[in-house]
Amino acid sequence: MKNPSETMEHQKGWTRDPWPEIMVALISGVVFVLAHFQSLTNPFIINDDVRQQLYWMQQWQDPALFPGDFLTGYARAYVTWGVKGLYWVASWWVSPLVFSKLLPGCLFVFLAVCLFKIGTRLADRRLGWTMVACFWLMPFFLDNLAGGLARSFAAPLLALFWLGWQARRPWVMGGALLLQALFIPYIFLVAAPAALLAWLLARLGRDNPPPFPAQAAHFVLLGLGAVLVVAMNLQFSADGYGPLVRAQEMVNHPEFYAHGRYPILPEASLLWKFISPWEFIPPFQEWGPVAGGLTCAGLLALLAAGFWRLDWPTWRQALKPAGYLGLSSLVLYFLARLFLLKLFVPDRYLMYTLNLFFCLFLALGLKTALRVERWPRHLAILVLVAAASLGTWRLHGVGLKDYSAYEAVYAALVGTPKDALIAGHPNLMDTIPTFAQRRAFATYELAHPWSRGYWAKLKPRLADLFKAYYAADPQEVVAFCRKYGIAFLIVDDRHFTPAFLKGGYFLFPGDKPHLPGEAKGLAERIYGPFFAPFDEQVRHLTAGRAKFALLSDPAFQAVAMDQHVRLIDMRPWLTPKP
Repeated sequence: MKNPSETMEHQKGWTRDPWPEIMVALISGVVFVLAHFQSLTNPFIINDDVRQQLYWMQQWQDPALFPGDFLTGYARAYVTWGVKGLYWVASWWVSPLVFSKLLPGCLFVFLAVCLFKIGTRLADRRLGWTMVACFWLMPFFLDNLAGGLARSFAAPLLALFWLGWQARRPWVMGGALLLQALFIPYIFLVAAPAALLAWLLARLGRDNPPPFPAQAAHFVLLGLGAVLVVAMNLQFSADGYGPLVRAQEMVNHPEFYAHGRYPILPEASLLWKFISPWEFIPPFQEWGPVAGGLTCAGLLALLAAGFWRLDWPTWRQALKPAGYLGLSSLVLYFLARLFLLKLFVPDRYLMYTLNLFFCLFLALGLKTALRVERWPRHLAILVLVAAASLGTWRLHGVGLKDYSAYEAVYAALVGTPKDALIAGHPNLMDTIPTFAQRRAFATYELAHPWSRGYWAKLKPRLADLFKAYYAADPQEVVAFCRKYGIAFLIVDDRHFTPAFLKGGYFLFPGDKPHLPGEAKGLAERIYGPFFAPFDEQVRHLTAGRAKFALLSDPAFQAVAMDQHVRLIDMRPWLTPKP
């Protein structure tokens, strides 16, 4: 293998021959289309977080949607400026929901090209192709690209920054930093300190200077990125939704533990953060523990052989950018643990860097272990076709959920006023703003206990909702609707079964328990009757009785939307009768 430091000496610019990159882009595009074909052809198959972050963008094509909505105001404030700007421009031609399915494909191709170019910068095209093949076979990347959300930009923009550093293109690094600040601020907090640390060590004579920052304009760009990150955070708090809670505020609050909305506590060990990606690199999920374990053992044996043969001293200089990024990720991870949630969730600073590094070192170890200096053309093509085919199979449906179970409900709600406020079980209501384009009183996806100002208002709403939803007295239901101006109630009888009320994991929409080790397919896993502490509230409300006003009281005349779901028009009840 060539000395990577020698490779860097004569590759100062971009690769002149574009055909390898074009082939990477074309093959990766085919892999994505086949992997996400169901989403591209079914409007109700999307990434689950689209219901949280993007649904409200339908306002740009129909301003009458979601007027004065509490949840929509929060979702709008929660999404980063770069994502909002990009979707706003795209909304001139295509709906936000459709764009959320197309954008991941563009990012998937872009990331594949970046990884290929990183591999060629580090060694040669063989390493580049091996990195791309590993990328196709790692579900982590597509799982986080799916939905076209802010997190979808994390790995591509981090890889672009890394590539700019490897290629010694300062303005590529600077552009990547600015995009990170706009689209995914916590990645900016990883990349910017990495570059500054390299610059500082160079000033102290401890290392060669990095390509960025190297002039005054570079520092101006760094400052602009920092201002954008701070400004977005300040705006979120100024709108009354923040700030994020402190560590002390999470202790003994069940919404932050195992069955809560965000199981942040107790914090996982750093060792687990390094080990956990290996749950998804070998095919444990697809082939089971035995076949997955054997594959993992064989892969580790190949990697050990490859790393044993690798001439590590020659790679020291070439891997320095990765070293700085890794060190910055670790420091930010520990700072985020020390100041829990002040710098957002700690593992966000580590997960993207780690998986990019795993992709590199898997490729490097396999390439070195196989010891094939020059592959015969037909064999190289065969291996690439096999990797792309296996990747397509492995990535099938990754990052997607099927919400067509309530298709009849969405169609029925089209006849309701656009400004109607609709209430129901939050797991059901997640899909209503997205597909029925109606305001929801409360949803699971937008139940964020880490936003202090927002949660102070939403938590009482959830408590009141469950009191009414599971009430025995119809007057409690009426009082709830009058208090909040609820125009319609959606009732699903599956939420009242003894199994659901007892609690546990179910497959959406809630009629089938999800057993450990059972494949989920495209079904979302939900926790019933709801996340803690509301699970205990519901069990307390329903203990020892089987009568519920919304199921049995004749005063509530309901329209059946399917065999389980009914719509109750509460508008006649909103004004007290004289």
